[in-house]
Amino acid sequence: MGPATRTPGVRPGRLDHEGLALLVKQSDHALVLEDDGDIAGFVITLPPGAVYDSSRYDWFEARLDDYVYLDRIVVARAHRRKGVARRLYDAVEADLPVALEVYDTNEPSLEFHRLRGYRQVGELEHAGRTNLMMVRAA
Repeated sequence: MGPATRTPGVRPGRLDHEGLALLVKQSDHALVLEDDGDIAGFVITLPPGAVYDSSRYDWFEARLDDYVYLDRIVVARAHRRKGVARRLYDAVEADLPVALEVYDTNEPSLEFHRLRGYRQVGELEHAGRTNLMMVRAA
């Protein structure tokens, strides 16, 4: 079921300014959390049917219909362990199931997601690493 065409510059991982702008343009959520004028963190989710060159996104596209894909969440180092990630997740988890992947070796992230109600629904090998594919029901 995945996208038929790809948008140049929109690839998972590191993004240049143009790639980030394209990703945000088609996003479901592109939220920034500020704290006293600092950017504390941000989250970007994509809806089904997005034009995105990602094997992880395509994995969910082939299996889910009504969901959002949590592509990336970033918390600034100075704002970690202060509830920033929790607040960003709270903002995107309300309406639809959320799909994401976590490396099998990232125990802190796996524990965080399990405590938030995410469950593993599969695995995907990508670039020599095992991604645990996880979903949280709405």
